[in-house]
Amino acid sequence: MAPSQDPLYAGLGQAVRIGTELLAALIVGGGLGWGIDAYLLESAPWGLVVGLVFGLAAGIRSVYRSVQRWQVAVDNSNNRE
Repeated sequence: MAPSQDPLYAGLGQAVRIGTELLAALIVGGGLGWGIDAYLLESAPWGLVVGLVFGLAAGIRSVYRSVQRWQVAVDNSNNRE
């Protein structure tokens, strides 16, 4: 995905994307942990805690990869100029 020509909108778009990726990973991890607690192991709150930790780790990994792709796109656009 190429960055926007306007730096303000490009930065805002990237910030929204990063926030959304992190929030989605936390919601999915927490939801899976809660589901494991409620329906499988009945070990509340440990399934939720573990799910949130895994969700946070997945979110951070996703954000890191997104920022790396963004940096490559910015570097490529700077080299073309």
